[in-house]
Amino acid sequence: GIIQYRDINAVPVTQKDGEVLTIALKRNGEMLIVDQKDRELDKFKVPYGAVILVENSAKIKAGTPLFSWDPHRTPILAEIGGLIRFVDVIIGETIGIEEERKGQAGKPIVIEHKGDKHPQIIIEDADGKILDVHYLPAGARIEVVEGQNVQAGQLLAHQPRATGGTQDITGGLPRVTEVFEARKPKDPAAMA
Repeated sequence: GIIQYRDINAVPVTQKDGEVLTIALKRNGEMLIVDQKDRELDKFKVPYGAVILVENSAKIKAGTPLFSWDPHRTPILAEIGGLIRFVDVIIGETIGIEEERKGQAGKPIVIEHKGDKHPQIIIEDADGKILDVHYLPAGARIEVVEGQNVQAGQLLAHQPRATGGTQDITGGLPRVTEVFEARKPKDPAAMA
């Protein structure tokens, strides 16, 4: 069929290695596959921060990958280009530095904190006018440095996606024991 973007806001982002990726900057964007008569054949939700692998109005064959994303972490992306400024990002108080791994420098991680400090990344223009503000939740890893020039769609920080449910069999065991603990109620109700 033919690809059709719907509310994706796809922006090209140049990576450190010079590769240009197209990133989705909308949270509720969709990608449709339509036939020659513009009838919808299939529809896919495009996650925020996904790398789009096909052009709008491109003809594709079955089995073609449309977009990719990291299922294990939620990205915080720059919505607009500009210079980075940190607010309330204080080592030991609102952020900690993770351990270095395999020669990579440790990245700052936002830690749980109390008080009136709220770590945030501000994007401003050369004159210091604020263009965008991103509040950083606890657990977020900061991927940029202060004073860095970023473009729209570039990764500012990311946080691990919460895993739901029980991790293994032991997670459900306490509930099972509660079921078998038969207790006689104090005031039993008369049931029909």
